[in-house]
Amino acid sequence: MAIAPSLHHFLLLFILLLQTHHSLVEADDRFIEQMCRDTEVPTLCVQCVKSDPAGEKADKSTDIAAIAIKCLSNHAEALVKNMSSLASTYSSDKKLVAACENCSKGYSQAKKTLSKADAKLKGGDYDNANHFVILALSDEFVQRCEPSLEPYSEKQGVYDAFYQIRVYEELTGIALAIIDRLAT
Repeated sequence: MAIAPSLHHFLLLFILLLQTHHSLVEADDRFIEQMCRDTEVPTLCVQCVKSDPAGEKADKSTDIAAIAIKCLSNHAEALVKNMSSLASTYSSDKKLVAACENCSKGYSQAKKTLSKADAKLKGGDYDNANHFVILALSDEFVQRCEPSLEPYSEKQGVYDAFYQIRVYEELTGIALAIIDRLAT
């Protein structure tokens, strides 16, 4: 009979722990949604934060900003790979290959610039973190990428590249919006 009350207490404790964990997860989700609400693309922001394993533990605005920069950097890396793939697919078209190589250069440089933004963010220098995020978008090759691909928009894979470039721009806006709030 002494076992029954212990089992009962154990079950109550277990249920209480599950409810507490569920409440904490809901609180984290609310925090993420609150941070993303004022961005231009809140759904993409939430998706970005939740896709990162660190998103589960993000409980400060700086955590969310760091994840946004990481998403942006990962997307820059994906664009580098996509541009290389396009260049190899259409290797006989020298102008398209040159355009893809320049795009790749731009996004590769952007990735390096974003690592500087992340370092500034972690050091509490939010103005310079923002500055480096802006630089990663305004790189000359990044800015010329979409227009240089425009003549090839009918080729398979190029339209997808346009979409990925727009996502990169949206992620940039998300990172800037979140870091702006830190600077105030």
